[in-house]
Amino acid sequence: MKFIQTEFKGLLLVKFNPFEDERGVFIKPWISQDFEQSFGGVAEAYFSSSKPGTFRGLHYQIGSAAQKKYIICLKGSVEDIALDMRINSDTYGRVFRHRLDEMSGYGVLVPEGFAHGIFAYDESVIVNFCNKPYLPEQERGVSFKSLIELKDLKIEIVSKKDSEFEPFARGLVR
Repeated sequence: MKFIQTEFKGLLLVKFNPFEDERGVFIKPWISQDFEQSFGGVAEAYFSSSKPGTFRGLHYQIGSAAQKKYIICLKGSVEDIALDMRINSDTYGRVFRHRLDEMSGYGVLVPEGFAHGIFAYDESVIVNFCNKPYLPEQERGVSFKSLIELKDLKIEIVSKKDSEFEPFARGLVR
């Protein structure tokens, strides 16, 4: 397992080695001893399936509920999207984008302080590990429509909740 630092401090690409033979593909995307320092423990893991053109996000939690997330694509192809909302960060207000393909041997580790989303190119399934439990009263979001960096995505399906998030406002984390 290899952790690759991106230009966003603490946001890592995680490279693990898939094993493929005539039966299919075997992956081991989580080894506790490898993740202890950069992630800690897992409080929750969830799977989501999405139809092509679906956008989920951009979600984040505030205060002590802020989460680290580790995302892997099990089926299809998705784009992992993270907006740096850490006011004192060199990459504050910038958007990270990385395509994850099914069972590819890559995952994305998103640190606290980012709003996070997923765009599905195909019928897709992801798994998302979180270091802290989800607390609905601590959840906030950012409207994907407010980010020019996402204008190229052919977004066709968005939940009502996600479509009503406020635009990103520099200097403001609620």
